[in-house]
Amino acid sequence: MRADALRNRERLVEVAQSAFATNGIDTSLEEIARQAGVGIGTLYRRFPTREDLIAAVLAERYLKLTDVALVLAEEREDVDTAMTEWLTLLMEHMAIYRGLSMAVKEAIHDVDTALGRTCRGMIDAGELLLTRGQKAGAFRLDITFYDVMTMCSAIVLAVERRSEKPNASELPKVNPYLLLDIVLRGIRV
Repeated sequence: MRADALRNRERLVEVAQSAFATNGIDTSLEEIARQAGVGIGTLYRRFPTREDLIAAVLAERYLKLTDVALVLAEEREDVDTAMTEWLTLLMEHMAIYRGLSMAVKEAIHDVDTALGRTCRGMIDAGELLLTRGQKAGAFRLDITFYDVMTMCSAIVLAVERRSEKPNASELPKVNPYLLLDIVLRGIRV
């Protein structure tokens, strides 16, 4: 890739990170291209679909989540604590960009997409933590990591939807950590 093309790609990812954090993953791609100082054609040459751009934005974060899971699997004797710490990080990550939890939930089943491939390492790491806990007798054997991931996505989505309500300040707060604790109690033996 030429130096100017690489700069354009990096600038698009940087602007998309900021735009997704501010407005969610449904932010206008035309606006992202404009803020990056490139034409929409340049954006589509680098990222043919919105999902490709989302995958590029998430790639580094997912590598970190994968690394954390691997470290927790190696260093934490208590499998429950390792899973709790990692799922907390995962949910906090999914909450950074409005709409991300649903996009990830849909992409994890399709490794033919850029986002699905980007999620793969993170999913494998989560499965490692769950399997380790199942082998230790801490977690139920009848659940999969996709079940756990679906529940975490649902928690993030519930928090997002509550905050979007016109009378959100009048509604009871949704505590994602309490909801995660309920999920964790449900997967334990």
